[in-house]
Amino acid sequence: MILILSEKSDITTNQVLDWCIGYQTSVIRANAYDLKIAHIDYSNNYILLKYKKEIIKSTKIKAVWYRRARIKYKYPSISIENNQLKNRIKQHLHEEWSEMIRFLEQWFKNNSVPSIGNYLLKDRKLTQLSIAKQNSLHIPNTIITAQKSELLLFFKNCKKNIITKDIGCSLSFISDHLIIDGYTEEVSKEFIDNLSDTFFPSLFQENIVKVYELRIFFLKDRFYSMAIFSQQNEKSRIDVRKNDDEIPNRRVPYQLPKEIEHKLLLTMKKLNLDTGSIDMIVDTKGDYYFLEVNPSGQFGMVSSPCNYYIERTIAQELQQL
Repeated sequence: MILILSEKSDITTNQVLDWCIGYQTSVIRANAYDLKIAHIDYSNNYILLKYKKEIIKSTKIKAVWYRRARIKYKYPSISIENNQLKNRIKQHLHEEWSEMIRFLEQWFKNNSVPSIGNYLLKDRKLTQLSIAKQNSLHIPNTIITAQKSELLLFFKNCKKNIITKDIGCSLSFISDHLIIDGYTEEVSKEFIDNLSDTFFPSLFQENIVKVYELRIFFLKDRFYSMAIFSQQNEKSRIDVRKNDDEIPNRRVPYQLPKEIEHKLLLTMKKLNLDTGSIDMIVDTKGDYYFLEVNPSGQFGMVSSPCNYYIERTIAQELQQL
């Protein structure tokens, strides 16, 4: 039995499942609240998992795909008037549950259950940039600062052409009347002038003049690369996620130079990642710049335009684990 830990809204998981069904692979897809730890037996070394109304013994699971996995628990209501105490109890329960989930993944590792991905690994942009640089990949000139004076100096040194982005994950908020998404944005002199002398530590980078962007899906030592010509469209010039449905960007299959693949492979191994979506850009001199890697990033946007059939490959990989 193969366990896929995903989320309800992930369409690419559905597509992988279609291939698994075609290969007659026994598979369970568990979304956020579908899976519970019902019992841990140290004496006999197994964990009982409750999947909806079914009880599954951990020893029956032969492979795991950690696909955008966030196993959550619906905590019971707490009838306490003291809000401070109530919030502390909620926090404590969350910490207790998180510790059990960490143990679940560790159990799979200790018992040599093969896997794709890692539940515990999150976006670590700062570490990624450092390790990429250690492996001789170009990265944009980057600072994190809380000082207006330092930002002004960086702005000057980068020929007044810089951007800002999230340090960790992008902000995303949706309500009935408000949608907020965190994008990469240009930073102007006027914007800096209006800042206080000190502010919350923020990430700034030199805005590399690029010819095209690269989206690269990495899976078990293999690279599936796509070039995106985003510079001709003002909407997507800085952040390709600002997609223009009326004038979509041209996307084509791309072959990375072997030297770049080797450096990326070293970087991914150092980050302990066997899968992930890598963002790079190529500048006017033909130099490759590493931006970041999302350990649970989407791959449909690379698979479909380039006819890579990554969904089929993942299904085959799960079957062979």
